[in-house]
Amino acid sequence: MAAANPFSSDGISRRRFVGGAVGVGLSAASAGPLPAMTAHADPVPASAKSGSRVAPVFNPDYSKLIGRSDLTYTGRITTGTQGMSVANGRFGGPVWQSNSSTLVMQLNHTDMFMFNDASAASKDHQNSGGGALGRIHVGFGTDTVFDSATKQHLSLYDGTLSIDGTGVHVDVISDTDSDVIAIRITDQRATPQAITVDLAMLRDANQIWGAHSAISALTTVAGKGHRNDAIVLEQVVQEKCDTGIIANDHYVNTAVAATVQGRQVSAVTNNTIGNRATLRLSLPAQQGTFTVVVGGDTTTDTRRTAKTTAVANVTKSSDYAKIQTRSQAWWRDFWNKSYVYFPTQFNYEQRRNYYMYLAAISNRGSYPSKYNGGIWIGEEDRRDWGSFYWNWNQDCLYQPLWAANHLDLMEPLFTMRQAGYQQYRTAARQMWGSEGIFIGETNGILGWETLPDGIAEAMQQYYTFKTSTRTQDFTDFTMRRNRFLPPWNWNVFGTSNNQASYVTHTMMATQETAEYYWRVYCYTKDLQWLRKVAYPFIKGAADLYRSYDGLRKDADGKYHFYNTNLHEHIWAGKDVIDDLSMARGVFAAAVKASELLGVDKASRPLWKDIRDNLAAYPLRSDPNALWAASTNPPLATQLATDQPAWAQGLRPAYLIRDLHGTESPIFKMLEKFDVLNLETRDQGLDNGDWEIALNTYLHSPGYLNQVQNQVIDRNGSSRFHVDAAKLGRADDMVPILNTQYGVFSTYGEFPNLLFNQLDYYSAEGYGTFAEALQQALHQSLSPTPVADPVIRVFPAWPKAWDAKYKLLAKDGFLVSSAMQSGDIQYVEIESQLGETARIRNPWDSDVVLYRNGRKAETLIATENGLLKFKTDKGENIVLVRAGTTPNQYRTSDVVQPH
Repeated sequence: MAAANPFSSDGISRRRFVGGAVGVGLSAASAGPLPAMTAHADPVPASAKSGSRVAPVFNPDYSKLIGRSDLTYTGRITTGTQGMSVANGRFGGPVWQSNSSTLVMQLNHTDMFMFNDASAASKDHQNSGGGALGRIHVGFGTDTVFDSATKQHLSLYDGTLSIDGTGVHVDVISDTDSDVIAIRITDQRATPQAITVDLAMLRDANQIWGAHSAISALTTVAGKGHRNDAIVLEQVVQEKCDTGIIANDHYVNTAVAATVQGRQVSAVTNNTIGNRATLRLSLPAQQGTFTVVVGGDTTTDTRRTAKTTAVANVTKSSDYAKIQTRSQAWWRDFWNKSYVYFPTQFNYEQRRNYYMYLAAISNRGSYPSKYNGGIWIGEEDRRDWGSFYWNWNQDCLYQPLWAANHLDLMEPLFTMRQAGYQQYRTAARQMWGSEGIFIGETNGILGWETLPDGIAEAMQQYYTFKTSTRTQDFTDFTMRRNRFLPPWNWNVFGTSNNQASYVTHTMMATQETAEYYWRVYCYTKDLQWLRKVAYPFIKGAADLYRSYDGLRKDADGKYHFYNTNLHEHIWAGKDVIDDLSMARGVFAAAVKASELLGVDKASRPLWKDIRDNLAAYPLRSDPNALWAASTNPPLATQLATDQPAWAQGLRPAYLIRDLHGTESPIFKMLEKFDVLNLETRDQGLDNGDWEIALNTYLHSPGYLNQVQNQVIDRNGSSRFHVDAAKLGRADDMVPILNTQYGVFSTYGEFPNLLFNQLDYYSAEGYGTFAEALQQALHQSLSPTPVADPVIRVFPAWPKAWDAKYKLLAKDGFLVSSAMQSGDIQYVEIESQLGETARIRNPWDSDVVLYRNGRKAETLIATENGLLKFKTDKGENIVLVRAGTTPNQYRTSDVVQPH
């Protein structure tokens, strides 16, 4: 824990995440960085054989292409929740104008959390999640600088916010190489006034909640030479675990420092804004340009202080021009990795691009962006639903990142998972008496609180239904913990007996984490990364299921699940369809990975036995079936006996909640592990499941709500539009996307376009929306979880909408294509790994291949026939229908939106 003086400094440097991939490792293994594939600084790939350079068929000016999605707003933005955010992936936040003469920026950090899983204080502070470090207030005197005519423009292409007020222009950028925000101010007023820069606390200086404390202090660091003084706000948040188990203790130290470049500070004084203490830099009235430089840092290492790094960040900071040059180069490379271009569907394109921007500014730290606010929180520390990660919501954020060619933005999740690996093993043992790992549907930055043995045993007995009563110690312990975490979730209603609840028996976070790791391997084919980083999680997820008391081989010779949750809809039910689907994927991946790595030979027969003998998905015609009809009876009459459809699970179940919304999952086999998809169907491997999937889709509440619009289901975390794309339902995508797009403005649209869900504001709906768009444009599908992948272009894209895209496929293929007036013009493939390419023929003709700009061969194939050809690493290949050439489709034109 911290020393008596929490603000002492020893100057120890910390691990820095300053760009690209970073190393992640297990405690027993030295893991390398997340696998990287060829990345080009410009849109012209290198030729593999000739050394020449081949321009892409669509070769746009990316600044114009991405610039179509910029955010613009006229008027004053009055609150932090609506402010436009600038950050470098770790440090930054929203910018707004609190009154007509004051610019405000809240500084947040991805690695700052008020509580961990073991907190006894978080139960009383559900809306205080952490993330906030401090605020900067820039005052321009008594002039009206910001009013209804103020122009605000967020450039996504270079990550710059520009604000034109009356006589004052402001530019805000982040330094992608250090935790620095630069606020450049040009004062052009005829009669300038003195300017003040306040660094403000976000809470009382000494905030104590039992054993939990948040201590803040403002100090000044004298400048050297011609440098101005720096003002610093440091806070130490800590809580010793009430069990005395040191591994559960919480500690985080943060700091924000600010100084000024280009103008001399006339005074440094103490001040207050509202009821918050500040330190103020006063600047004399003067026309011209200067820069407010703000630095930050966060650490959980008690051997060092954040203040040292934050002060160094500002005192050693480059000037604005150099920061701008670095920032622009980083963003240029970021946007070149993929694109979507919809000439007539600009609003959809913008939401996808804006989501990618939000993902970029909040996913370069040690922890992933949170669904309930991200780095853009603007209400001090307020974060509805608290400090914890909710897997269902978090998954929305991750979904589009693979196809968008941004595996790098998954790095913080993997870093957090690696750090928590041993805790996940402890969780499996303590919660379920199981092997492997268990990641709760809700969890904090520890991943699991190591529990005293007696509490763990009582909890396990209770949740595995070996007893229906709780020990008094377990009950008392629960009252000191956050009831949204799995061990204590029985208390969510404050009832006396609740052996299953919203997140108690939910296994999806464990299994979906394994799927993320497996998917990275499928895209990169990096065996070392699979061995050192991914495999322990894949194996751990498989072993959790294998040793779980609720997976049982019944008299029918099939393995059935008992006592697992379907999201929040079925509590402790039988044969929950999500678990049956994910088990098919994780056991297949575990067997294949162990074979590739030559390990765990003895475990393979056990995994194979379960993989090959899992129970069939439950049908609505089965006895004790649980599905939407249980709360929406009219659906039952629409389902004839010759149209079998899936149920969501079976009785017995501890409790059944509302099953009729589009949020309710039932298509996990379409979404994860390539269990069922268009390739499974076309290669004849679906065993009849494809027809059942279609029947289920057509008779689902999502179809009624989002296609037929019987009920407008405003659910930001719905996956139904993604599922429709995976089913190839191009005609349905028009109404579905339109209905789902309406979600974003349900409660009024913010200037920053964030989705206001009333209890929190987020981007989770944009994640699934972006994924639905990308899946409609492009799919990379394996017919089974471990088979060779196949590329499909425009598998569910409405023919009425013109589109171009560049997206990533498995085996490292960067795929570009274009559709105009319903005609697919070309398919361009950049082979980044040199793997064999497989693609479904999008034309009803033979296909001509151009390799590195030269006509190479003709492939004989029918429409939708499987094309297969070898590639070299770095090779550029263009496919066109016979009788056409790539040159007739070459263009750089980008239409600007009206």
